[in-house]
Amino acid sequence: VRCGAGAALAELAERAGMPVVVGAMAKGVLSEDHPYFAGVLDMAGHRVIWDLLAASDLIVTAGFDAVELITPWRLAVPVLHVDTTPNTDQVYPAATEVVGNVAAALSWLLASADGAPRWSEGEVAAHRAALRAGWQAGYAPGRLNPSEVVTTVRSASPAGTVMTTDVGSHKIMAGQAWTAFAPRETLITNGLSAMGFGLPAAIGAAVSGPGPVVCLAGDGGFGMTATELAVAARLGLGLVVVVFSDGSLNRIELHQAAMGYPLTATAVDRVDIPVLAESLGCDGVRVENVSGLEKALSTAFSGRVRPLVIEARIDTSQYAAQY
Repeated sequence: VRCGAGAALAELAERAGMPVVVGAMAKGVLSEDHPYFAGVLDMAGHRVIWDLLAASDLIVTAGFDAVELITPWRLAVPVLHVDTTPNTDQVYPAATEVVGNVAAALSWLLASADGAPRWSEGEVAAHRAALRAGWQAGYAPGRLNPSEVVTTVRSASPAGTVMTTDVGSHKIMAGQAWTAFAPRETLITNGLSAMGFGLPAAIGAAVSGPGPVVCLAGDGGFGMTATELAVAARLGLGLVVVVFSDGSLNRIELHQAAMGYPLTATAVDRVDIPVLAESLGCDGVRVENVSGLEKALSTAFSGRVRPLVIEARIDTSQYAAQY
């Protein structure tokens, strides 16, 4: 992203037939409707991504920062490290390194690419279908699912929308299910960083640019910075905040359950989020199904000057199936 390497990356992927997996912070460096886009590492459906990497004969880590990893790197596949800095950490082992401007390095590799494409566009499309099935696993019929919230908001959002996300299970779903078309239109923290990032990031994005801004936050992370809504209201920012409301710190609950521990200190007190939003100078609404969410979003991007806060009461079955 920082080297402006998107065009070189796309051309190399097409010429060599190389599927491109990105880290969450690099979403959009290759438009996610590109035929060689292959998903986001360590987000929802992560097992499908790791299976793809494990089956490859070479991984080129172009500008990839290992701080983005949530799952430890356990692959035996050879790695070609391409970055502006050497691979001193060796979080992933790389016997060969190309150190310098990433765009220039990819163009140099492109000049030496020959032979037929390693993967066909059809094979990558089949992989993406498997990945989509992976992040939709655990779907609860008749309930509002996290994946539905992400895809519904994405469908309603105009071109050029900047999406920010907080930290937690919802972030891992949004990191995969949100479709990014350009770099820096998705503001997301590395790995599993501190909660509370999403709303302040959205306010910053709305102040610094004229385009629409959407914040996707869990109820835990939202609660840590919710009063910043007053700043957004005072500045007349028409950003949209969607709160994934499940009354828990779900990511922590899943870890505790996996370790066989009783659930401890993971409950989030239910707050009347629409009333809270109204008290801070915003519009607020609660939804419990897709049609309600679509209705709430129908006027969300029509030149509003008050923030809109949507509380989405979700089912967490998909989270349990993912992680």
